[in-house]
Amino acid sequence: MGPVCIFIGCFLLIAAPLIRGGNRHVALVILEVLALLLLLILVSHWVFRLMNAADPISGTEAKLPVSVFFLALSPLGIGILQLTPLPPFIQAVLPGQDIYQAALHALPTGLDHWRPLSVIPDATWLSVLAGLPLTATFLMGYSAAQRQLVFLIQALVLLVSTQAVLGLMQASLFRELYFGAQAYGRAIGTFANPNHLANYISMVLPLTIFMMRLAARRRSSRGDQGGVTRGRSKSEMKGQNWRSIIPSFLLGMLFLQLAALLATLSRAGLGVGLFVTLLAVLFVPLAETRRRGIGSRVLVILIFCAVVAASVGLGGLLDRIGGAGDQSTRWLMYEGAWQAALAFWPTGSGLGTFLGVFPRYQPQQLAGFAADAHSDFLQLLMECGLFFVIPAGVALWLIASRAVAVARCLKSDPSDTVLALQASCGLGLLAVFLHSWVDFNLRIPANAILAAFLMGAFLRPLALKKSARTEAPGTLHPA
Repeated sequence: MGPVCIFIGCFLLIAAPLIRGGNRHVALVILEVLALLLLLILVSHWVFRLMNAADPISGTEAKLPVSVFFLALSPLGIGILQLTPLPPFIQAVLPGQDIYQAALHALPTGLDHWRPLSVIPDATWLSVLAGLPLTATFLMGYSAAQRQLVFLIQALVLLVSTQAVLGLMQASLFRELYFGAQAYGRAIGTFANPNHLANYISMVLPLTIFMMRLAARRRSSRGDQGGVTRGRSKSEMKGQNWRSIIPSFLLGMLFLQLAALLATLSRAGLGVGLFVTLLAVLFVPLAETRRRGIGSRVLVILIFCAVVAASVGLGGLLDRIGGAGDQSTRWLMYEGAWQAALAFWPTGSGLGTFLGVFPRYQPQQLAGFAADAHSDFLQLLMECGLFFVIPAGVALWLIASRAVAVARCLKSDPSDTVLALQASCGLGLLAVFLHSWVDFNLRIPANAILAAFLMGAFLRPLALKKSARTEAPGTLHPA
């Protein structure tokens, strides 16, 4: 990828959460334009390289695996399937369409017109356009060179740390920084909901830990190369002194991120964030490790988290845990969404149609108006049916196979930083996967864009060392 692609992609990642997590019409249009520009450059670049197929290296690198290509285009594919007009005799037998067919009988035009699967085509069109940034960032994470990926990760760590500082200021003394959002007392950053900030931080926590340990490893390796400073210029000494404080600087960023995560008072977000943090510390090594050292690392994590909790306080979180009023409400949402998913199976009601379809299946005990199912996967099952199950199955198969391959390679070579970064991206992806079962993070553009980027980075072809290529060619394959 060229520098223009990386600049646009970095700007897309940074700009995504700035206006309520991208969950506003104007902000989303800007993100879609940036994504379209990035996609056009990527496609033109790949077409140019395919035309130069005489070069074996260019011809090989330009090809995407079919499964990855299918996954990248799944939002567009679902839209095409659900927006293609169908004849009236097919519409008459579609599941869940009976009430809409009865309404059409009362219209002067009757049932003579061809109509798509989606019961609200305009909403599906908007959802397909919102999928452009997901496709663009997924392909960027998959195609970026290693140094470019590290640069993007560094930008994300800095961005999330800034969000953490803003969230802590909001939850302490500066209520003006909420900018009209009704979430007083909880950290939200530039999002509209504390849970979405919590999930955003959770996805980046493993990456922050990786960057901190990588910086510490580089500092120790420079120290091991010799303490002789004679003959070095002042600029070299100054640069070495600056690099020596980077691990401490990143440790401070990790502290701020965990503190802001606690300040969101998000129960699921905090649980998932601490879980992936523990996995990142215990199972993503950057050096040879011993099993007997696991206990000491767990103790360090507990002490660090205790310091964070003492700094922020646990009173608000304990009150949230003690109150179970919203749990029954969520279960009613799940029940209604499940009934709607069964009614529209296997075609779905249409991508993005939850808002207009759910009131028909909303339980009577559920008061008020539900704009989301508070479970991304259940909502996607309702809206897309089998068209969601198939891409989700492909994604799970790719992720599981890549996780096994990365784990095996890290076990044989724990000091491989490329594999460690890939594993850290996988843990960030695990955070949004777990949290999205009980919330609607993937409905927020910033969270969905970051999740797509992490998925692309995790599924990227494994980088094998030269010795591995010569000793066991073909052992590991790209996704």
